[in-house]
Amino acid sequence: MSSAPNRFELYDPERYPDYVLRMPREIAVILRSLAARRIPIAVFGGGRYLFPSMVLQVTEEHFFLDPCGDERLNALAVERGVVCQGKLEGITLQFEAQPLQRVEHQGVLALAAPLPRTMLRLQRREFFRLKPPTPTWWCELPRSAIVPLSPQEAEQAKLKLRVLDLSVGGVSLLFPPDVPTPAHGTQVPSARLILPPMEWLETAMEVRNILPLDTPGPAKAVPMRVGLRFVGMPMAVANRLYRYLFELQRELLAARHVT
Repeated sequence: MSSAPNRFELYDPERYPDYVLRMPREIAVILRSLAARRIPIAVFGGGRYLFPSMVLQVTEEHFFLDPCGDERLNALAVERGVVCQGKLEGITLQFEAQPLQRVEHQGVLALAAPLPRTMLRLQRREFFRLKPPTPTWWCELPRSAIVPLSPQEAEQAKLKLRVLDLSVGGVSLLFPPDVPTPAHGTQVPSARLILPPMEWLETAMEVRNILPLDTPGPAKAVPMRVGLRFVGMPMAVANRLYRYLFELQRELLAARHVT
């Protein structure tokens, strides 16, 4: 079986009600776009990554998935039902495929499921976000917030993670495959943002979303994008961060205007 054990934020429409699609026609159009563009999707079952796939065809009532070459994984998918994830025009999509059944599709084996009743379209941008310039930004987290440690180990242990984007409301961090992924809702009581040339900022954070940064392949562990929101950031610290991002945004816009 696949050895991509990273914890994954599975489909949960109740958590993101503002990003749930419910109109059957809209869901079918998106599925057909995935099929027409042959966009890779990741298939998850039982809380773990199973295999890569793609949408083969969409009818009025069903859609068809490319099966795995490993029949054990196909059997597991049929038994449990699965969650699929893909990206369309940079927007992450998540939807269920269940109940699944083996069918013959255009002369070959496929996996078929009823059209999903809902689909998550995860485009969350409550705040304007900036990607780090050069040199890059970093965030230091206490390792004890991610994995259990003894008091002696926790005192010195820090994780230094690369910042993928930053806003006044939160930050997205890159978790390499060898670093355990925190669960949704994990509280980080003290994290340090290192944002050259500004002095570091310290604040509490909470894990809000966890998504693969890439589509996994067979036996391939992938880095994870972990989004955290700032919790109880002091007003003085928030003002410093706002001024820093505002000035940086102004510089970037001025540079584009010159070029």
